[in-house]
Amino acid sequence: MMEKGTPYTRLHIIKQKVREGKVRAKASAYEGAEELGFTQPLLPWLCDIILMLRPCDFYKSMTALHDHTLWHEVYRPICGRQKIYMKLIVQEGVLVVSFKEL
Repeated sequence: MMEKGTPYTRLHIIKQKVREGKVRAKASAYEGAEELGFTQPLLPWLCDIILMLRPCDFYKSMTALHDHTLWHEVYRPICGRQKIYMKLIVQEGVLVVSFKEL
């Protein structure tokens, strides 16, 4: 796995995918939401967080374990009083989201 300190996919492109409705949450995102006690519909909440991301929330880019040509963007926004680890990847034109509490 390779890592770098600059985004592979720019934040404005990530936000554009959300605005276009081209976003889905991985099963791990639902598990993370359950662990946090989250009860609202998950996808709209994740979309709101993504649209509020700032460049300073960026942590790193890293390649996927199964495919070194796919890059994940890792952001660490603060949501309420919780810091979360949000992993985003654009795959086949769709933004795929996973997250967990830090």
